Amino acid sequence: MKKSTELNHKQQLFVLEYMKDMNAKQACIRAGYSPRSAHVTSNDLMKNPLVRSAIDAKRGKIITKLDVTVERILQERARMAFYDPAEIAGQRITKAADIAALPEDVRRAVTGWDFDAKGKFRVKLADKNANLIALEKHLNMYRDDAGDGSPLNIHIHLGE
Repeated sequence: MKKSTELNHKQQLFVLEYMKDMNAKQACIRAGYSPRSAHVTSNDLMKNPLVRSAIDAKRGKIITKLDVTVERILQERARMAFYDPAEIAGQRITKAADIAALPEDVRRAVTGWDFDAKGKFRVKLADKNANLIALEKHLNMYRDDAGDGSPLNIHIHLGE
């Protein structure tokens, strides 16, 4: 039997549906496959090289269009990890528009705002610890050199 080099109609629909929410089982159902066997069918589709290639191509187009790069992601993580809360302490922030007056790095660390029970405006800032951990992982600072589950050693590389 000759192996197909193109996606059939349902596979194409699956790829389009998968790109909406990255949920293979739900994409399978929305593409018209049987809900009863969607968990198995979706698994098979995700293992299909043609389907994977189509998904990767679509994901690549999205990433390019949005200009998502490792550098931009790390830059945002660094901003959220290293903002100085003192830069916000002296500011009078009573409404969302006041956030625009903050320094850019602090503005980018603002993850939300709301009003408390007394109607006072509150600014929510990024979790510095979570962003520091993400940067540490990216830099491979924690390695289990012994391989025996012993505490991890911190490796800091300065310079080139």
